[in-house]
Amino acid sequence: MTDLLEDEFGDIIGKARFGLNLSARDVAGRLGISTDDLAALEDCARSPTKAESDALAAVLNLDPERLLAVAQDAYVPDPVALDQGGVRIRVIPYPPMRVYQYVIGDVETGQAVVVDPGAVPDQILGVLADEQWTAVAVLVTHADADHIDALPAIHAALSVPIWLHPNEQPRLPALAGADIRTFDHGQHFRAGPFQVQARRTPGHAPGHSSLVLRDLVLVGDAIFAGSLGRTALGPAYYAEHLAAVRSQILSLPAATRLFAGHGPPTTVGEELANNPFFAA
Repeated sequence: MTDLLEDEFGDIIGKARFGLNLSARDVAGRLGISTDDLAALEDCARSPTKAESDALAAVLNLDPERLLAVAQDAYVPDPVALDQGGVRIRVIPYPPMRVYQYVIGDVETGQAVVVDPGAVPDQILGVLADEQWTAVAVLVTHADADHIDALPAIHAALSVPIWLHPNEQPRLPALAGADIRTFDHGQHFRAGPFQVQARRTPGHAPGHSSLVLRDLVLVGDAIFAGSLGRTALGPAYYAEHLAAVRSQILSLPAATRLFAGHGPPTTVGEELANNPFFAA
């Protein structure tokens, strides 16, 4: 899979500004630049100078060195193993939406879970056929359209339980006869050979959950390699979003692998060392 980061410099500062509920005029004024200059930076129409990057980091509570590394295209996370500990991860990208979906198989049993099926259901089913895996569940971190658009087709083909947080259930499409199962945050539940723990990572969606499965976490849109998912519920949730990612994801062992809905896989250690939103 590609190492291309989901977010560039402009995306990061735009998300931080939105989260802090700062207007473009306010931020531009603090930097002594025009709102057009700020818009050019947020739109990735030009690269910032070091002085601009450092000033933005100070205003937006971001780590200056890490932010500059992204601005200078100097940060790419180290490759993450997709086959480890008896678990094989098949990544299914859908470039038009820059989205990643996953099929995760237990090598010993040949059973697998489908994660956030947002597109190309034939490719998802093709992975199951290629690996000769039997699907036992669909796991949904959140019900944004780009992560569940393929769910009706997957449900029709597989007819397996669909797990998600109850706050996301009203956002699902009609699924006749579906076995919808919900979890509470903090709960452990069984999906075939996998014990899964749901961890609350609010901010992006009403019931957004990160799902811990052995030595990896399916983080949805809570955190991306080198960035943060947009706090789509609004600035009032931004501080809680940051705190939840830090306590529920980045508190795990450094080697824990993180698989997001967008961008390349990363690890807890990578993000603690390089993510501009999460400096110590």
